[in-house]
Amino acid sequence: MNLEQARFNMIEQQIKPWKVFDEQLLGAMSSLPRELFLQEEQRGLAYADIGIPLGHKQAMLAPRELARIIQALELSKDDKVLDIGTGSGYSSALLSKLCKQVFSVEIIADFVKRSQKIHKKLAIQNVMIEEGDACDGWMAHAPYDAILVSSALPALSDNFKRNINKQGRVACILEREVGLEAVIATLDEHQDWNYEVLFPINAKKMINADVTNTFVF
Repeated sequence: MNLEQARFNMIEQQIKPWKVFDEQLLGAMSSLPRELFLQEEQRGLAYADIGIPLGHKQAMLAPRELARIIQALELSKDDKVLDIGTGSGYSSALLSKLCKQVFSVEIIADFVKRSQKIHKKLAIQNVMIEEGDACDGWMAHAPYDAILVSSALPALSDNFKRNINKQGRVACILEREVGLEAVIATLDEHQDWNYEVLFPINAKKMINADVTNTFVF
């Protein structure tokens, strides 16, 4: 398989038709070898229009889904971004090409070690991958300009409000009445969440999220 041709086809046949036109994001996806973030036996699927299982009941989003979500964050080169759920390390690698600093948090130790190794191989220097449970946010380096959450949450808790600055935005996948939807969340003048729905989506549930969001004080 010609992986470079497959990457080109992914951009032209999957990403652009899904209304992803951000030149910097397209350039990042064109230059980043997605196959390196997969196990050897999965690399033939690297540019397919599917979610790919990663083990531990987690999966990579389809490329067009991730691209649309990242584009909606409207990132700038000076932004500091939190990536919750490192997974394969692909999303944080993409983000590294679009902003100044990425803090990526992953609860599964195997994913942390593997992602760190891949990022080192690719000489990515503006991503810090940390092991921890960030299903309710990650205050260690807050406030962030943007947050990406690529697993499904039952709700976006108020703790996330303390994670972002005034113009901050959160791209996440939420359980809604109609099913799972990818959304962009921002805060209004009353510190209430405003949601912009992007598209319906299938995604794995975030580990521990049900416990965190249903706890009553």
